Amino acid sequence: MLEVVKLSKSFDDLKVLDNISFKVTPGKTFALVGPNGAGKTTTMRLILKIIKPDSGEIIVNTIPRNKLSHEVFGYLPEERGLYQRARVLDLLIYFGLLNKLTRHRAEVEAIRYLDKFGMVDYTLRRISDLSKGMQQKIQFIAATLHNPEVMVFDEPLTGLDPINQIVLREMLDQYKSEGKIIILSTHQMSEVEALCDHICLINQGNIILDGQIGEIKKKFTENAYYIESDEDLSFLHDFKFLNVIEEQNNSCKFTISDKKVHNKFIQSLFEKINIRKFVHVEPSLHDIFIKLVQKD
Repeated sequence: MLEVVKLSKSFDDLKVLDNISFKVTPGKTFALVGPNGAGKTTTMRLILKIIKPDSGEIIVNTIPRNKLSHEVFGYLPEERGLYQRARVLDLLIYFGLLNKLTRHRAEVEAIRYLDKFGMVDYTLRRISDLSKGMQQKIQFIAATLHNPEVMVFDEPLTGLDPINQIVLREMLDQYKSEGKIIILSTHQMSEVEALCDHICLINQGNIILDGQIGEIKKKFTENAYYIESDEDLSFLHDFKFLNVIEEQNNSCKFTISDKKVHNKFIQSLFEKINIRKFVHVEPSLHDIFIKLVQKD
């Protein structure tokens, strides 16, 4: 388990993190999210010991962070940090050597990863010759080649086509099954819903939401519904207790504010019009994110 305990960090007079604490469980993907400037990148850099905290501590499997060697960690940064003139295989072997792999082991693992991403034919290509998506794959391989215990991914799906997104998701599932400690940061809440088990939302240096995604969605469930019909649904605007959120052609998403009329109104809909589809709508993480950040 990775534990962040009462962590604070300031740059000059700006307090970026204010006494935050959270835990990352092995075998679960932990999402660290927040608006721009919330403190996500600072938190990741503190975990990786790129910078030092003003106070607080980071503990991995009961061992303080400052007693752990760097190869325990793997980091995929949002900004690519690849040597553009290097050849693909040489670069990956170099990163493997930095993380204490033997040359032979680094080469074997590099080729294995390249094969997974369909890039074996690119071993002798220079990084500068690759597309952005291909460079993202190389950056991912460089971060995980040495099989680190703690993996930190910042916007891992950036630039990847749908096929390679599937490959990366399968690899994340494999890491979870191996009990790795995985921290993922992204601005795309749809990625968080698809990839993560736990979410920690930071805003202005403070944690405003922390918990299992399923439990959080239940907590923020509203009386929201989606309806499709062959008939015109514009009459729904006539009800004061009903708030139309989205509508398109003969479909509509709405919430019911008055619980007293809730059941009777829904029953009347089925009696009044021909309904093709009617479902209770869970709040998306995107909606929860916006609601909480705006409120905070």
